[in-house]
Amino acid sequence: MHDEHQQLRPWGRVTPDFWESGQGSTPGPAADHPVRRAGTTAPQQAPQAIPAAAGAAARTAAAVPSSPSPDDGPPAAYQDRVSAVVAAFSRPDDREGLAAAAVEAEALDQEFTARYGQQHDHTVRLREVRGWLALLAGQSAVAARWYLHTTGLQIALRGAAHAETEGSVRRAVHAWQQVKDPAEVVQIGGDLAKVVTAVLGEGSEAVGYIEARVVRYQQRHL
Repeated sequence: MHDEHQQLRPWGRVTPDFWESGQGSTPGPAADHPVRRAGTTAPQQAPQAIPAAAGAAARTAAAVPSSPSPDDGPPAAYQDRVSAVVAAFSRPDDREGLAAAAVEAEALDQEFTARYGQQHDHTVRLREVRGWLALLAGQSAVAARWYLHTTGLQIALRGAAHAETEGSVRRAVHAWQQVKDPAEVVQIGGDLAKVVTAVLGEGSEAVGYIEARVVRYQQRHL
């Protein structure tokens, strides 16, 4: 994977011991189309894309900086399993390994959801992992839907202005940029524009780019 892609992984540059150390860097924007907030200068099944929390009321100003805390790691009982899943990130050409990691991530998702609920940090982070696994496996549309979903959860959990919410929406844009199927580009793009507007603002470059790309793909199939 290219370096800019590595920076888009959940929690930035992920290593298998991330959950143990609680350390990670803030994800960067997609390299070819910067995602900027308005008014600034600088076997998987995809979930439903956007919880209701991602509505117009969620529009806010600049992102609030954040840094991981020791509580960012998974519960001790899950550390080994989560580390094994995350280790698959370093072997993107190992298709069998990615598939096995995806199956285990799905099982962990079910356990986390039952134990902690959907709007809990552990569950949201695990679903971010599922999105990245889908992207590594070449399932860009599935990955984009996962990141739309986690962005909505982040809005409900932390608010639209939080840095982790912005990180999720950046990953959604990055995954969607790799979708090539016209129907998927248009369908996901409509939802993506709404969520990016909620997080980055109506005047952001990302919203303009998304809308323009959707129009291009619509026009190709008139």
